[in-house]
Amino acid sequence: MIENTFIFDCEVFAHDWLFVFKELSTGQYTVIHNDNDAVLAFMEQDPFLGGFNNKHYDNHILKAVMVGLTPEQVKEVNDLIIVEEIDGWDIPLLRDYRVFFHSFDLMDDCQDGTSLKGIEAHLGIPIEETEVDFNITRRLTQEELAQTIAYCKYDVDATEILYKIRVNYLKNKATLGRVRGLDERKAMYMTNAKLTSVYLQAQKPSTPWADERNYQYPDKLLREYIPQEVFDFFDRLHDPAVKDIDLFGGYDEHGKKIKGASLEIMVGECPCTIAYGGIHGAIPTYTEEATDTRSIRNKDVASYYPHLMTIPLSKGQKYGFCSRNIPSPEVFVQTLEDRVKAKKSGDKDTANALKLVLNTTYGTMLNGKNGVAYNDLYDPLMGRSVCITGQLLLLELSVHLTRECPTLKIIQLNTDGIMVSFDNSDEAKWQEITQEWQDRTGFELEEDFIQKIVQKDVNNYVEIPVGGGKPKVKGGQLVRGILTNANMDFTEMGLPAWDNMSGGAFNINNNAVVIARAIQQFFVDGTPPEDTIAATDNILDFQLISKVGGKYSTCFQVIGEEKIPVQKVNRVYATADLNCGTLYKTHAVTGADSKVPSLPKHCIVDNNNRLSIDVVDRKWYLKQAQKYINDFMGVKPPRKNTRKINTIKKKTMALLENL
Repeated sequence: MIENTFIFDCEVFAHDWLFVFKELSTGQYTVIHNDNDAVLAFMEQDPFLGGFNNKHYDNHILKAVMVGLTPEQVKEVNDLIIVEEIDGWDIPLLRDYRVFFHSFDLMDDCQDGTSLKGIEAHLGIPIEETEVDFNITRRLTQEELAQTIAYCKYDVDATEILYKIRVNYLKNKATLGRVRGLDERKAMYMTNAKLTSVYLQAQKPSTPWADERNYQYPDKLLREYIPQEVFDFFDRLHDPAVKDIDLFGGYDEHGKKIKGASLEIMVGECPCTIAYGGIHGAIPTYTEEATDTRSIRNKDVASYYPHLMTIPLSKGQKYGFCSRNIPSPEVFVQTLEDRVKAKKSGDKDTANALKLVLNTTYGTMLNGKNGVAYNDLYDPLMGRSVCITGQLLLLELSVHLTRECPTLKIIQLNTDGIMVSFDNSDEAKWQEITQEWQDRTGFELEEDFIQKIVQKDVNNYVEIPVGGGKPKVKGGQLVRGILTNANMDFTEMGLPAWDNMSGGAFNINNNAVVIARAIQQFFVDGTPPEDTIAATDNILDFQLISKVGGKYSTCFQVIGEEKIPVQKVNRVYATADLNCGTLYKTHAVTGADSKVPSLPKHCIVDNNNRLSIDVVDRKWYLKQAQKYINDFMGVKPPRKNTRKINTIKKKTMALLENL
């Protein structure tokens, strides 16, 4: 922890503003209301301020207070940011003032759509929303001010929990900053993408790169194993009549999203999609278990994209698709080698910090639009070269295997690896072809032996390793827990023992954990889903998080004949109480009501964790688990006789009209 670190939050009303600062080392709060001088005195201590979304909101409100704006002017700044969606840096009231303080934003590098209230909900803690109306046009009463302070403190406490979950992520940033002579506070302020560009010492060229479509096929490619239609697809890069948006996707002049080009091919029995963003494929609704005579193997390419970005070396890497904005490409090569050394020596701190750089660089090379760079590493030709070359080499390997190994089946093909099954008779040929591929390309294939694979598609599967061990799961119905970059014990923070995952942008999903567990246990050890659901006694494993977006003004629940207002983020459970209806949302512009999707017909709201597990309708969760299990197995629900149903409805309506 950096000395003098505070978590902070603010609230703004028509004639009032409020700041709460909590010092991490002591747990003490500093509360300041409508007192600009008190804020200035506090800021003279040079605090290091952490918040959630503070770069886009709280920092600008703090600046407004520090330059002496009145509460009414602070409210004007608030409305320009929230209502008018104007960037805080462009607000006229603040533009001419220079105010500096150190801060970091825990919203950085989170998955899109992540909110503090959503995090509170998924963490299983009470979801506190203020009862004080932010649209009050008068000064707050003392009671309203006290309620607002309590609410603001709660959000600060929740942000502190998030800080503790992400502290190793912040330490990685500080480590990288020190290597490049950056103050730790400055390094922690940056996003992963910005810090990566600084670490690699990238500099924007005087003239933006305009050669994104000048891709050249690698000389190491065995073209005879690539279907001609694939070359025809990528050759469109060199056709000036084809627009960029038709290749890479994006948004047209009307803001409509355009999907990029793709090509559907078959690799053996596996349907695959080729695109400018990568390759993926899987045999749908497929299940296989290894036997004494047939094995299931997975081979991933070790650090595939980072190795594609290294310059020619004696060790075999021959590609060098790294950003040309790096003064010395050796910097990236050295980063890769240093990370391998740190990992082998057990230096987890250094290894994790350097992994951040290696995993971020590829994305930053494509971080721009129409020649405008959003990051100093922006080099779209190199980015496209990494992706296209990577998938072509794996496609070549896959096709080669299917042609030379009679019993081999491609089960799954993705960005950096393949999963196959084959009879023992093809073992020698499998080893021969994969070894030749490694020798020729310079990459290393890491092999895993799999006992059982159950996959719905390329993005949803359960993979059970040979010899036991933790199954690997992927997909929206299976993956639950907190996505971080370090293992940790959440129970030390008084939180439930949620699973801890690694990789990617930060995310948290503890929605209907019991359903995900029931699906996984059914496929792993054959446990009937009804047994898993019946044995679960933690009510939070049944929670369903309902979040309504900014386009909606209010949310309500139907109880009997009455509409009961509820929060925009709610923790709900399926209930057998037929008097409790589902949740609805009201559109802010049209005023139209619509159901909140994916919720049970009968819900009970429990945002303060007061209910016992007795209120839960376990049958609803069992029905959902069975549906998803059937989806994985390709079992379709019986078709409804809609003609018969409509006939019954008409007869019923006719009878009611005659009563």
